[in-house]
Amino acid sequence: MHQADDERPDAVLLAALREGELEAAGSLFRRHAEPLRRAAGAWVRQPAERDDLVAETFARVLAVVRAGGGPHGELRPYLVVTMRHLVSRWSSQRNRVELRATVPDAGLDTGGADELALHRSNVRLVWSAYRTLPGRWRTVLWRTAAEGGTPTEVAPLLGLTPNSVAALAMRAREGLRQAYLQVQVPDAEEPVCREPRRRMGAWVRGALPPRRASVIADHVAGCRACRAVARGLDEANRELPGSAARLTG
Repeated sequence: MHQADDERPDAVLLAALREGELEAAGSLFRRHAEPLRRAAGAWVRQPAERDDLVAETFARVLAVVRAGGGPHGELRPYLVVTMRHLVSRWSSQRNRVELRATVPDAGLDTGGADELALHRSNVRLVWSAYRTLPGRWRTVLWRTAAEGGTPTEVAPLLGLTPNSVAALAMRAREGLRQAYLQVQVPDAEEPVCREPRRRMGAWVRGALPPRRASVIADHVAGCRACRAVARGLDEANRELPGSAARLTG
């Protein structure tokens, strides 16, 4: 990435992102991530939860921008409004997905056996998703989320700058969310469904380039089986809590 990228106004970077310049997303993240973390402190106390909230906010906003929508001028007000909506949604959810070393048998605050079974199922899904991630993503997630390391503390371990660690952690958290959805996609019985389902988790998250996303959307519109899968993933994505990318235990 050129240093000049960071000096371009938000409007220019957003326009570049809409045109497919993915490096512009990194410039926007580096510009706004720290102020957004400070804003997140008004709603959540734990550093890992703030990082999750920032990562999810960026992921959702940048997905809208890549699809041609979203802000065309200053980005930060749009980010803050999106974050506020996410906080409101997450605070109303009872089901939290956590990644633990083992599935807990006791001490879980649930309303009964059904909720305990659901929690265990979610834990297994997140672990399955975590194992599909590239090694560098697993490492940065574990160092920052499970062990609570700050980007400054983790940077020497990975041979990166603190800003690069923060950006890598954001990509890893988004990767985990996509993988969490993808591991819930059943194998396709029809050959024509195999390729669309292979990237359906990323598609639901709005993370695919427009052309590839359009191919999957066209297939889903004409395939009853894949449409049912997509509806299930869309529901899972809407209920995806901020702690989905947090490792504990």
